[in-house]
Amino acid sequence: MAKINKFTNAWLNSVSIPSLDREEYRDSDCPGLVLRITPNGIKTFSFPFRLGGRTGRLSIGRYPQITLKNAREIVNQAKSEIVNNIDPRNKKRADRKALDNTLQTLLNQFIEKYSKRKNKSWRQAEYNLRLYLLRPLGDKPAIQINRADILSIIDDLISQGKLTTANRALAHMKRFFGWLVERGYIDYSPAIHIKSLYKENPRERVLSDNEIKEIWKSLDKVSDSYKNCIKFLFYCGQRLSETANLRKSQIQDNIWYLTSEDTKNKTPSLVPLSEKVQDLIKKTSGDENDYVFSSGRIGDLPINGFSKAKKNLDKHCKVTDWKFHDIRRTVATNLSKMGYDRLLIKRILNHVDRDVTAIYDRYQYINEKKDALQQWAEKLDKIVR
Repeated sequence: MAKINKFTNAWLNSVSIPSLDREEYRDSDCPGLVLRITPNGIKTFSFPFRLGGRTGRLSIGRYPQITLKNAREIVNQAKSEIVNNIDPRNKKRADRKALDNTLQTLLNQFIEKYSKRKNKSWRQAEYNLRLYLLRPLGDKPAIQINRADILSIIDDLISQGKLTTANRALAHMKRFFGWLVERGYIDYSPAIHIKSLYKENPRERVLSDNEIKEIWKSLDKVSDSYKNCIKFLFYCGQRLSETANLRKSQIQDNIWYLTSEDTKNKTPSLVPLSEKVQDLIKKTSGDENDYVFSSGRIGDLPINGFSKAKKNLDKHCKVTDWKFHDIRRTVATNLSKMGYDRLLIKRILNHVDRDVTAIYDRYQYINEKKDALQQWAEKLDKIVR
């Protein structure tokens, strides 16, 4: 039979320890609050209750880690839940489960359930989040991440002079935490009200003919898959992620068919392949892989890890301050110099046409794009030679 006593901190600290079996005390000032004391001196708060004809017990925690004030608050909250026919243990179970949902665990779900389905450059998102978010905070439960944690990461990147990287990291974090809110893992995003701390200017880098030639000469320093893929970028001017994931099954009658599932902007596109590009495709036709630029590892997988290939190129060519995306801008600029109008160039690059009449214009400009890309391929050959 539990003894009734008025709980105070002084009494809790001085209450005698049983010698043989545990003892229970009930708080006279907070009916329902129970203190159990074991022979080894462990003092634990709990709340026995009845709900729907069944009995249960809510374990509150040990004293003094759980203060008397907190224990009484928990009991009063539990009583209100019982009145509403809610098992007070449910919240504790949910809290315990939430603590198991670390950033590491939830990021794996985010990549599988969201990024791979929605984002063509999901590998870049995964790499960025693992490097800048998981490295310092990966073992921490998502519900414990606050705005100060995010700002600390961003401030550290800025202090290192990685201004663009800070913006990219913040953007990926906002998307990740937004997904966690949507799925109910957390109630609010710790990154939602953080603004980009660095204003980026649109990149305008266009490679000169000599720079194109230098990069082209250095392609022998990377593996065949990367070499052919980068040449493909120069010939076709398409996005890196879409080019790297090119599959033979996408090519019919020397036209590269990109569906809305294949493109970054979810807009289908048709890319006629010049004769030089057709020759590149033939070089890979002997293997069984569907991916044109396969990784060479086990299974049919596209190449990735372009940063390593880029470092090899930078070691051997004299071109500085360039990125793979500059190739796409370079192709567009050269097509413009050759006299092709912006509408056609926009079609070749698969940029979204926001003109009012665009929704009515379903013409694919296949012949026009074929001519432009063939003429550019011939000019490119002259440049690199």
